[in-house]
Amino acid sequence: MPVQHSASYPADPDRVLAVLTDESFLREYAAGLGTTVEDVATTRDGDTVRTTARLRASTAGVPSVFTRFLGGQVTVLDTRTWRPDGAGGHRGELTVSTSVMGREAALRGQTVLTASGGSTLSTTTAEATVDAPLVGRQAEAAVRELAQIVLRRESESVLRRLGPDGGSDGGPDGGPDAGPVDGG
Repeated sequence: MPVQHSASYPADPDRVLAVLTDESFLREYAAGLGTTVEDVATTRDGDTVRTTARLRASTAGVPSVFTRFLGGQVTVLDTRTWRPDGAGGHRGELTVSTSVMGREAALRGQTVLTASGGSTLSTTTAEATVDAPLVGRQAEAAVRELAQIVLRRESESVLRRLGPDGGSDGGPDGGPDAGPVDGG
């Protein structure tokens, strides 16, 4: 069962991509999730933009059947590679993964930013996989549930960063209405 999430933003796809790939946004967004940011990087190669965030995330809220294997925190690597889609939008391949006792839990998929009038429709579709005998399917369900929460908070953070007018001032912080993510 795939993870699916959609959001609409009051800005064009280029502006939304600028927010999603801005290192200060990535740090604020990650901190708002309650994670410890170990490293964030954005690299560009022609039309391709890649973001990488290495985070330490609490396992609070993870079902107890799994936390005995995870401990109190896990290191999560979030990598997204964005390219133009050829129609005025962008397509981002995403991989969010962690490794516990040599076993990988990952979310892999894509986010598509599509122009829709003066706004952008963001659609994410991803699959959760957990390499764990016996509990893999249960763990995948937990990963999917967590991914939905994280994607919703990411959307809320982008909206805050853009501000009500879509951040039309052109600056990376979305203007005076942008603020730190409150994790809510």
